[in-house]
Amino acid sequence: MKKKLAIMAGAVAALVSIGSVAQATPITGSVGFTGTYTQTGGTKGNLATATSMKITSTTIGTTSGNFVGASLVSFASPIAVNPAAGLTTLWSVLVGSTTYTFTSTSESQNLTSPTGLHLLGTGIISDGNVADNTTGTWQLGFGVSGDSFQWQSTAAADTANVPDGGSTAMLLGTAISGLCLLKKKTAA
Repeated sequence: MKKKLAIMAGAVAALVSIGSVAQATPITGSVGFTGTYTQTGGTKGNLATATSMKITSTTIGTTSGNFVGASLVSFASPIAVNPAAGLTTLWSVLVGSTTYTFTSTSESQNLTSPTGLHLLGTGIISDGNVADNTTGTWQLGFGVSGDSFQWQSTAAADTANVPDGGSTAMLLGTAISGLCLLKKKTAA
């Protein structure tokens, strides 16, 4: 029985370590967009009265991490404002053969004035592999000068949900095996 227990503990540790080879890889980096918009609703030129902003052109500005070399696939339009209303998929970019998508999970409007609006929130950045989904933050600013907007988003690695690679299970299996062998030795 003792021999079977030691063999089983070692087998469990080996199986857990084999099963943990595929791990989540957090998405890292940031991407910025700039562009132009047309105010919808309210008094033209007074952003505090707008109901939404229709995005008329968008270009990718700065990139880092996973987003280096990104080309724009889509950017949400229109963007509801005053008060900000629940956005969903905000943008998609293509890097090589991977499409990254940013989906908003929270939104607030922390600046409302005749000359500027600022939205911010959190969201999920995805690359099509659910295990890699990473939380991120975003902010979007509209200015009346030149009818331009600026977007920034950053991926924040969610280390709380990243598996440890199976090392904990391997240590547990090794400890159980060691205890079984120690008990066998002391019993003899």
